[in-house]
Amino acid sequence: MKRIYIIMNMLLGITLYATAQEGLQINEVFEGKVIDKQCMLESLVKGENLAPYNLKVLHTVKLAANDEVRAKVDHLFNEDMKERISDDDSNMEFESRDGFIYYAIVQLTNNKEGTHRYICYQCKEKSNHHEITLVYMEGKATLADLRKTFKKK
Repeated sequence: MKRIYIIMNMLLGITLYATAQEGLQINEVFEGKVIDKQCMLESLVKGENLAPYNLKVLHTVKLAANDEVRAKVDHLFNEDMKERISDDDSNMEFESRDGFIYYAIVQLTNNKEGTHRYICYQCKEKSNHHEITLVYMEGKATLADLRKTFKKK
């Protein structure tokens, strides 16, 4: 019986993992379609550990990108930005240089009542590549809460 319970929880976890950022263009990055998953550092946190932050899901990938991959990730992120809550800047923070995103937090349209969705992007220039971090968050946290918790560095 204990084995069945463990297997059911694992299957449920896989299902939740696969659908967290479903419907977003950047999901291609999370799924390893832009760059091989073995070349990314990925973390997925769900549940009680996120309660102090009013979040249910925190999914992060970090990757080293050449110019081509960076352009692809930028394009996908920009496509998802079209799904933000409104066209004004109150639901996002955004910084770009030379036509590329360097930092962004964007609140997307809510998929469930009372649940907010966010995508975040950060690109750091390294000597021979771009270090890109993508984050998907879901929960009751407001953009103001996230600004306090995850200050831009």
